[in-house]
Amino acid sequence: MQIKKDLALTNKLLSQGLVSSRDPETGFRYILCATCPKDGGDGTVARIDRKDNEVERVLFCCSICGQEFAAKPEDIFLT
Repeated sequence: MQIKKDLALTNKLLSQGLVSSRDPETGFRYILCATCPKDGGDGTVARIDRKDNEVERVLFCCSICGQEFAAKPEDIFLT
C-alpha cells in the first residue's frame, strides 16, 4: 500500500467533490483515509457531506473500533 500525505491534493479533491484520484503515471488510485483519534486504526471513507458539489465533511469509519469520525484536511492522507 502506498501512503501519500499531500494537503494541496487533498484540498483540491475536496473542492472538486471527490474522495479519490488516479495517478496518471502509475495508474494507482488514491483514496482519502484518516487515522482514528480513539485507537489509531485506519479509517476509510464512510460518508460524505457535500454542498454545491464540494465536499464539506468526510466521515471515516475505523477498521478497529467501527466508530465514525471526522478529520480535518490536514489530518487526511491518501492511500
